[in-house]
Amino acid sequence: MTTMEATAGAAPKASNYEIIRRLLSFMTPFNLIMFTSLTARAIKFIGQAAVLGVAAASIGIYMDGYVATEVMNGSTFWSHMTGNLESTNWGIIWTQVGWIALAGTVVGITSYIENYTGHYVAFRILAAFRDSFYYSMLPLAPAKTAKLQSGDAVSRVMTDCERIEPFYAHTIAPAVTAIVVPLIILAWCWTVEPTFVYVLAPFYLGTTLVLPWLVARLGGDGIEYREQIGEVNAFVSESIQGVRDTVAFGFEKQRAKDLFDIGATMQAGQDKLYGADANQRALAEIFITVGILASAWWGTELAMAGVISPLIELPAMVAVSIVGFYLSVGLANNYTDFRVSLFSARRLFSMMDQAPAVDDKASQAIETVEAALHFDNVSFEYDADDADWSREKKVFDGFALDIAPGRHVALVGPSGTGKSTVVNLLLRQWDPQDGSISLGGRPLSDFPLADLQRKFAVVSQRSFIFNDTIKENIRMGKFDATDEEITEAAREAGLEEFIAASPDGYDTQCGERGSKISGGQRQRVAIARAILKNAPVILLDEATSSLDIETELSVMTALKRLTKGRTTLTIAHRLSTIVDADEILVMLEGKIAERGAHSQLVQQGGWYAKMFEMQQDEVDATLVTEES
Repeated sequence: MTTMEATAGAAPKASNYEIIRRLLSFMTPFNLIMFTSLTARAIKFIGQAAVLGVAAASIGIYMDGYVATEVMNGSTFWSHMTGNLESTNWGIIWTQVGWIALAGTVVGITSYIENYTGHYVAFRILAAFRDSFYYSMLPLAPAKTAKLQSGDAVSRVMTDCERIEPFYAHTIAPAVTAIVVPLIILAWCWTVEPTFVYVLAPFYLGTTLVLPWLVARLGGDGIEYREQIGEVNAFVSESIQGVRDTVAFGFEKQRAKDLFDIGATMQAGQDKLYGADANQRALAEIFITVGILASAWWGTELAMAGVISPLIELPAMVAVSIVGFYLSVGLANNYTDFRVSLFSARRLFSMMDQAPAVDDKASQAIETVEAALHFDNVSFEYDADDADWSREKKVFDGFALDIAPGRHVALVGPSGTGKSTVVNLLLRQWDPQDGSISLGGRPLSDFPLADLQRKFAVVSQRSFIFNDTIKENIRMGKFDATDEEITEAAREAGLEEFIAASPDGYDTQCGERGSKISGGQRQRVAIARAILKNAPVILLDEATSSLDIETELSVMTALKRLTKGRTTLTIAHRLSTIVDADEILVMLEGKIAERGAHSQLVQQGGWYAKMFEMQQDEVDATLVTEES
């Protein structure tokens, strides 16, 4: 099962009609502009038909003019054809040129209007679609978005959104004009000679309906190919991110071979797609050629029978009918893009339609609440309702925890015992299957999610630093913060000296994921965010575990300023960072096995005491550094 299928499997499979209707709903604010684009496109092609028709009929009209002159002057028609320049009928010439120029001008103007308005609508709809997708993803994060490989997620947002653009820019208008304009052409042909319509109509219907059906039968939708793009993107993205370890372990050739194998699988889909496209274009040319030959044959029969003029009406009707053929075939040419647009929309909607990770039913914000945390008989299992991702093991089964306001409580224990899960549940990124969690005596579900998140400030080992300035990264803590507030938060986080030494100061670029600043500075930026947020509860999830001892000490100083007077929950592997906590809880297999202050736990001789002894060298080094 692909990542996409596993992630979106719970979403109901919508019909193509439902997908189209939903895509069209994004166009509602732009209906008038789209109607303008459609009208301009129809007029453009009618103008093109007029140009061809007038040009084709002009020779006959001009020659008829000479015949009329012959009758009036009693001279021979041939004399006019052999160079009697004085009798050239400039009136006919300028009249025909004028009609062609007028039609051509209309074509130029309407072509500009169509292209501008069509793409204006398409790009703005795409912007609205991206926004809708982003806001639909937020309630899924991180419980369900974590299941996506980064490359596949990028493929969905970037590639799939771009693949929807042809639906608005190159599908709706061609579909409408492929029906409207040929009908207008047939109506005009009917006024000239009704039987001509009986010859043209079957070929128009064939190129409009049969040809797209053949394209689908040939496999020209490229769906298999599109499914593989996300997998290839994920593999390439992972290869680039892990290139350091790949080189260090000499795994380059194997990784390259795997990439080649994946690419070869995708190439088969490409070959099928472009092979079908080539077949479709060849069939289109056959349809057009046969249609033109049929119309020319029947027109000749009519001309020979004296029903239509062989020099005026016959060439005009054949020339005008060609526009209808290419419009109908154009619809088939865009059919592949249409199918790909539907597939891309289905992929995106499959994510957007998933049920939120948690139900956000509360509407009334709770402004003031006591910063006390309480877990009561909590049972929790990750992805318990998803057989493809379930770990089939409960993290908590009857877990209980109380943290009084203003207290600093630390959670320690082996990896995988549920420490970070406590933070995840407090932030309502997941909800427990049983039991309750409360803040200030109020169940977390009583708080709107946005309001609940304002009650917590988080500093984690992997605090994300965006590719922006230090100032803007700190501003995440309070989007409307003044420069003075940002400066004060940076000072309390210990960033003042670093910023002062930087040429660009607060406008220093952090780089992608903070690559242009050190690990210590990244954590200080995260701390500055938390200080700026001024939340009543602080959650520290291994905030210093990736730092060296010296850097850790300076960051710990900033953390102490952050947590002063606030309810604080610290998760730590380095026991040296939590020796001064009010209470330390040792978690083993999802339960609290030991609890007490640092000195009490050392005396108990349990897990904490053994781990503290193992880390004693590090602790001694820390103490020596502090004393110096």
